[in-house]
Amino acid sequence: MQHIAEITLTENSTAGNQPKIFAEQTVEICHEADTVNTGVDGYTSRGRHPSKVLWRGGTAKDLVGITDVKIVGNNKGEVLVDGELNATYGGPRDIVGGVEFFVLKPD
Repeated sequence: MQHIAEITLTENSTAGNQPKIFAEQTVEICHEADTVNTGVDGYTSRGRHPSKVLWRGGTAKDLVGITDVKIVGNNKGEVLVDGELNATYGGPRDIVGGVEFFVLKPD
């Protein structure tokens, strides 16, 4: 689903850099449901899946050094995504018209 939102990018640094804020941005967010399995021993395990974000107009360069991403919808101020940028597996990559990246859901 496409949203108009404010994106806040935070760097986990001792340099004390201020968050980067991008207002009125177009994003598409895809949340995948967690995988939940109960083993034969009766214990339930949960596998969390990251949220996929397509930021129209953004670039992978905008996400260099960023550790945390928060996306708040302009419509109702709803927090759409708030978590850690997945910079290792499937890190940010430029695509036609924007950048695609994944945000890990907090526990």
